[in-house]
Amino acid sequence: MTVRWLPAPQSRLKLAPDHSPRRVALQGFLDRERTFNMLKSAAALALCLASSLPAAAAEASLICFGNEPSWSLSFTAHGAARLELPDQVAVDYRGRETRLEAPKERAWRGRPTSGRAGELVAFLTDATCSDGMSEVQHPVTARVSLPNGRLLVGCCRVPAATKTTSPLAMTIEGPTWRLSTIGSRKPGIAGQTGRPVTARFEAGRVDGFSGCNQFFGGYTIDGGRVSFAPLAGTMMACPPPAMAIEKAVQGALAGTVRYAIDGDRLTLTPEAGAALTFQAEPAPTLAGVVWHVTGFNNGRDAVVGPLAGTDLTLSFGDGMVQGHAGCNSFRAPYTSDGERMTVGPTSTTRKACAGEGVMQQEREFLAALATATKWSVRGGMLDVHRADGQRVLNANAEAK
Repeated sequence: MTVRWLPAPQSRLKLAPDHSPRRVALQGFLDRERTFNMLKSAAALALCLASSLPAAAAEASLICFGNEPSWSLSFTAHGAARLELPDQVAVDYRGRETRLEAPKERAWRGRPTSGRAGELVAFLTDATCSDGMSEVQHPVTARVSLPNGRLLVGCCRVPAATKTTSPLAMTIEGPTWRLSTIGSRKPGIAGQTGRPVTARFEAGRVDGFSGCNQFFGGYTIDGGRVSFAPLAGTMMACPPPAMAIEKAVQGALAGTVRYAIDGDRLTLTPEAGAALTFQAEPAPTLAGVVWHVTGFNNGRDAVVGPLAGTDLTLSFGDGMVQGHAGCNSFRAPYTSDGERMTVGPTSTTRKACAGEGVMQQEREFLAALATATKWSVRGGMLDVHRADGQRVLNANAEAK
């Protein structure tokens, strides 16, 4: 593209050679006219240059998703995107969106921010799309090519958070919701195996704990209704009280249900059965809690529980993580930015414990902790992962 600067039009008025007030005023007018024309030319140049650049993904904030398996790709501000797949840690990408020659189609290309190799390409077409679970029609069709060559196909919708609401209003997406009542009845702690029932909705994917098992699946929102895809999850057997609660919860998280939010309370009302009422949990925090480890990565692609008679603990605060590694006390510097974290070199006391496997457990636990890159807290349980998605550890908050 070639841009030519055009000279500002010159006035052909003949001015008297004197310095009369009339001449001075007219000269000022001509100077302002030349300045105005130069500004117009500069603005035209800027407009041409801007229109020749590819659009950033932030211009159209979308959540793309699909089923079988449940997946989601969320486009956020400043050219960022997040891919979530079942049983895998979310991967953040950085890229740009480019308009294609095909009408109503654009491509978003990005690379992982974690330094992994490969490129994600999302082809987004402005065409009506059905999610296959309900009668809801979505405005964009998505085809997503992953770095490993896998192809995902689905729909895209406008995230609930971008709709016109009060800036302080809570939405169904984002918080971790803790079950408070089933109908008019409060679920007992004994029936929940010591853990609360939780659900979290984010970018077309719902996951949580239903009383005995972990669950996850897809969903779509249309007005005041949420439609669930069939849920998947673990398949443990628990005592009858826990199984009864799980049956009620998973029965409510099926098909299309009405939902309502009042302050920090969420109510899900199925067509049949009791309504579920949830309370939003406070924002998760690492600091100020003593965490008791229930499982850690032993470095051989397995998460194992602590040896009998040993207690592995963690507490975070003032830039240090410290605790007990089964034999020795330890401390290490750490940093946290949102859900991201890094742990620095560890120092320990120098005791030697005689129990079988205790010292090996300590080495494996501290080695796993050093690989931590991401954390989350759901229902009072700390879940830490490393960059490749492998779990580092699980821990429960100490009862106060």
